[in-house]
Amino acid sequence: MKKIGILLILAIAGTHAGAQSISLEKAKEQALQHNRLLSIQQEKVRENEFKVAEARTKNKPMLMASGNYIFNGITKDLAIPAGSFGNLGGNPLPQKDVKLFEGKHNLLLGSVMAYQPISQLGKIKVGVKVAEADVDIAKTQVSKAELGILEGVEKLYYGLLINRKQLDEARVNVLLTQAKLYDVESALAAGKTDEVYKVGLQADLANQEQKILQITNQMEDYQADLKNLLGSTDTTQLVPEELTGLAQTVQPLSWYLNQAQSGNPDIKLAGQTIAKADYGIEAARKDKLPNIGVIGGYTYQNLIADLPGHNYFLGLNLSWNIYDFGKRKAGENQRASQKKQAEEYLAYTRDDVSAKIGKAYRKVTQTQRLVAVAEKAAGFRREEIRLKTNAREAGLKLDKDLLESKANLAKAEQDLYSAQMGLRLALNELENLAGVR
Repeated sequence: MKKIGILLILAIAGTHAGAQSISLEKAKEQALQHNRLLSIQQEKVRENEFKVAEARTKNKPMLMASGNYIFNGITKDLAIPAGSFGNLGGNPLPQKDVKLFEGKHNLLLGSVMAYQPISQLGKIKVGVKVAEADVDIAKTQVSKAELGILEGVEKLYYGLLINRKQLDEARVNVLLTQAKLYDVESALAAGKTDEVYKVGLQADLANQEQKILQITNQMEDYQADLKNLLGSTDTTQLVPEELTGLAQTVQPLSWYLNQAQSGNPDIKLAGQTIAKADYGIEAARKDKLPNIGVIGGYTYQNLIADLPGHNYFLGLNLSWNIYDFGKRKAGENQRASQKKQAEEYLAYTRDDVSAKIGKAYRKVTQTQRLVAVAEKAAGFRREEIRLKTNAREAGLKLDKDLLESKANLAKAEQDLYSAQMGLRLALNELENLAGVR
């Protein structure tokens, strides 16, 4: 018995020694701030925002410069010798050497060119829309990740609260079993009972020891998982605060179904994928147009003396892929196929989410009925305690009888608390599916 008592004291003390109290809202806030996977998703949003900025720069002029310097080791002039074309009227053609190119040691060639796209502006605008669609998708993925993290925190938080109630129940059961064992040992000493009853109660105590260990082991696992979600690395135990205002309003099923069409992250992702596919089709169609742009620039050269050393130019640049053996058409069909896949996936996702909402709503209503029944049972157990307390004070009941009723009450309250936590979890799951959190 002493072993059981010591184990129970250590189990209860271990949940509070060096512990830090934390509320559910604080746990959620800390999880969203320190979760590394969520930080990666948020950084993905920033990456796609930079892609939008990059896409918008493509409608601006491009300014390019290039230059070459060459040291010519051996210089030799290039000339047309006199008389190379014969004689005319006794005179050689040409009459003297004509220098075409004067050899130099230092040769310079440089240019600055600007290009402003014109016909591509429509396609660039579509490219910006595609990049913006990627930003929307990344933001929705962040929202989905946040919901998953919050749901994980809630499950672990509620699990720790339920474990605490289970530990309270186990404590009362140990006290009751110890009281029964004391009575049996007294009766055994008086020769009024058999040894088998003592052995049976000792087995019950061993079972209680096992249950306490199972509860404390589960609490340790929940603690570790919760700290991992919160990004906490210290060894301080987290003690969840009791929740207030357990009553929650449940809307009609149709309300959750309607909210999910615009709030569910999976449905939003499917819709955003369709929008991105539409932009892809539009971009593929614009590939058929010729590329026209304004080109202008400045050049410098000292290679050929008879040509201007400084020059500028301005004009239009045209390039057009007239025929590509069906490549553009295949690309357009590919984008159309992607859109069709996205539309089918959206329809599937809507049906799947509706089915999950229906299941979650049934779970909520079922849990509500369990809570109502558990409240009745707990009420009856409290009344039983009141009656037995009065009977004990009148000398009609023993302490063991009252302790037995307290054990029954602890079990009823633990069942009620578990049902209430189950209702909160079921409703949170329903709200997550509807995207209304």
